[in-house]
Amino acid sequence: MFYKKRRRLNPLTYGFLTYLLSSVILYIVTKRTIHIMILWNLILSCVPVVLAALMYHAAKSKDWARVWLLGFLWMIFFPNAPYMITDFIHLQHLSFYTATQHATYTGDLLTWFSLFQVGIGVFIGTSMGMFSLWMIHQRFLIHLNVVIRRTFFFVFFLLSGYGMYIGRFLRLNSWDLFNLSKVTNYLTDHFTAFTLTFTLVAAGYTFLAYWTLFLLLFIPLNIYGKR
Repeated sequence: MFYKKRRRLNPLTYGFLTYLLSSVILYIVTKRTIHIMILWNLILSCVPVVLAALMYHAAKSKDWARVWLLGFLWMIFFPNAPYMITDFIHLQHLSFYTATQHATYTGDLLTWFSLFQVGIGVFIGTSMGMFSLWMIHQRFLIHLNVVIRRTFFFVFFLLSGYGMYIGRFLRLNSWDLFNLSKVTNYLTDHFTAFTLTFTLVAAGYTFLAYWTLFLLLFIPLNIYGKR
């Protein structure tokens, strides 16, 4: 008697399903919409990885027109990943402290579960975006002149920081960029000193997030992968 070999789910699939289930349960119990919002933002943060993978396949077939189109879409969707750090503001109404003399922090487990759920989502989403940047770096940018490559990263991080500002404060989505008249009016009417400062801080955060993961994870993977 022959048995079909059972396909095992990828550990990442188990992890995502567990996170999805926990998010839904937390939303049902706490009625906090952040637990659903974080799922949507997490999905958007995964789009750059999909686009980077499609760029890989397009480059293999030397379909450079498709590579450039996918690269443009990747740059538009990339800020959704580092943007997730701003989702912590939705926890501002929660109190992690108590007013008693014997306890400094709250013993409400649901409050801590909310913090962990959002924190895990932010970490995963940011990591997915940085992984997509690493894919682009290793496949396309590594062959460029050092000056050109560093210039690309400098401009790219600034644009990503500005994209985070647009998403958080102007409430525009990645696909809104295809409506040029709407975007142009918003950008010209809302550029202030705060815009510039926030953009620089967000760009610095994105830079640190990428190079931290690059140094701690991606370089060791390259070293051990070649052995």
